[in-house]
Amino acid sequence: MTDQEKLAKKAMSGYPVCYIERCPKKEQCLHWKTGEQMPDRVAFCLSSINPRYQNVATEQCPQFRSAEKMKMAKGMTRIFTDDMPKRVEKYVRQQLIANHHRTYFYEYRNGSRLIPPDMQQEIIRLFRQAGWHGEVSFDSYVDDYDWSY
Repeated sequence: MTDQEKLAKKAMSGYPVCYIERCPKKEQCLHWKTGEQMPDRVAFCLSSINPRYQNVATEQCPQFRSAEKMKMAKGMTRIFTDDMPKRVEKYVRQQLIANHHRTYFYEYRNGSRLIPPDMQQEIIRLFRQAGWHGEVSFDSYVDDYDWSY
């Protein structure tokens, strides 16, 4: 699937798009790039950025998402190893579920939801807090956009 097809598919599935022409960051924003790929056969957006929302279309836009691909982890089925104390596994699992919801935890675990770099660092930090200083290995990595809202 090409990047344009992926962006169009996300736009049609409800990822918020942006059409604010005056935005100084539009060329670097994933919401803008996604809106640009909305097919001409689609009459309505399912979700768009409110142009009157506070600080939208400014350098400090709270809705800005980088249109640069990043190294996303995919899956963490091997992250808990046999030589790891069970207390470490329990602590990390509980913290991730508390911070990100149980459903998301399992989607991150099985690879159906990609893990952005900042969350990868959070996971590593949780292992360190739990006393584990060994390697923390995700299943694989892919270059993709951070589709979080």
